[in-house]
Order: sequence, then structure tokens, then C-alpha cells
Amino acid sequence: MFVFPGPDGSSFSAAVTAQGPGRFIHVSGQLAPGSDLAEQATGCFDRIQAILAQAGASLRDVVSIRAYLTSLDSYADYARVRRERFGDALPASAAVQVAGLLEGALVEVEAIAFVPAG
Repeated sequence: MFVFPGPDGSSFSAAVTAQGPGRFIHVSGQLAPGSDLAEQATGCFDRIQAILAQAGASLRDVVSIRAYLTSLDSYADYARVRRERFGDALPASAAVQVAGLLEGALVEVEAIAFVPAG
């Protein structure tokens, strides 16, 4: 994989390339309980990490994530959690404000991972 860094201080990459033999894992949008957006985002990433582990992958294999937030007022909290969870392996990322989510959630996160063969 090759990563094109995002702007200085960002918690995402501008682009991530994945090529060669391997497999993609598409993780459906995940919701998690919590009293605020940061707690829910942490839970979403916990669930994504657990699903990837079952498929033989990790968060370091994630090339792209998309987050749906009911308000952008707490976007900085989401971005902080994303940076904490991905460290220096920042995926390409998009965040979209939506009118509502299932179960009254504040955030839903989906992911795409690429696991090289071998």
C-alpha cells in the first residue's frame, strides 16, 4: 500500500492505494452505544476492529472509512478518536452529516480493508 498524506495535522490520508494479490474486506456500517459522539465512535471502531480480526485483518489494513454523523458540531471529537485508533496508518476518509441514524445513534462508521496475499 502507498499512502498520500492528508493536510498537516489531519486525521486522515488524502488517498491510499492498494494493489497486487490480496483481498478486500467491506465492513458494513457499525453503530455503538454511548453517551456522546466520541464514546460512540470508539465503540464503532472497536466493532470494526473485531470484525476485521475475525476476517484475519486489522485496523492497519483499512484503506478507507466513511462516517455518517448527525451533527458536525462534534466532528473534532470524531477526528480525535479516528487519529487515536489509526495512529500513523491513516485511511482515506469521508464524513457526511445526515438527518438521523438507526437507534438514535450519533455516528455510524463503515470501512474497507485490503489484505495482501501471503
